Amino acid sequence: MTLDQVATTMVQEAGVIPEPLSKEQLKKLVVDAIKATTYHETLESYHALYGHMDRGIHTSDVIHGLQRDWKFERNPHFDRDNWQWKYYIDTETVDGDATTIVIAVDSLRKEFRTVTR
Repeated sequence: MTLDQVATTMVQEAGVIPEPLSKEQLKKLVVDAIKATTYHETLESYHALYGHMDRGIHTSDVIHGLQRDWKFERNPHFDRDNWQWKYYIDTETVDGDATTIVIAVDSLRKEFRTVTR
């Protein structure tokens, strides 16, 4: 077990909810993750990839929306079942249409997944 896994286990067993990230911290995590990996392979959930195709929003819209200047659409919500924060990001698509992107973040592992868009 790695040190990060031990820390994660300790936090979850103790029931100590980590603090939500600030806008600046979340922005850094997201931009670093997009630069570090192939976005469509690892960062979108099945629901985000296939459940919202009818809305005409593509992965390029999500990447554009996350990389530009955005604001929180509402306060973050902590999901105890998955032990992660969900952030609601008010942003725009490539075409300038308003959209909200929901991402689930594991703060300890510095990972996120697009839940819906």
